Amino acid sequence: MKNRILLSLLCIGALLYVAVPRLPMGEDGLAGWFALIWLVVCLMAVGGNIASLMYLPKRKRVLNKLKFEQEKRERLRQY
Repeated sequence: MKNRILLSLLCIGALLYVAVPRLPMGEDGLAGWFALIWLVVCLMAVGGNIASLMYLPKRKRVLNKLKFEQEKRERLRQY
């Protein structure tokens, strides 16, 4: 999971590196709006990946805790 998130961040970084110099940021009209919206969506993707990377260990702990509780219940049923 962590490798997928890092790969996504790397791909987004490569897209930004290639696209930002070519985006028509100073233009009026539809081209300027497209550039602005594209950057906002790209930054949201970066933020989402960073958030998932930050909260990944917490998810694993919760899943491990649930798995441990389920195994505990199964063991108690055996007795």
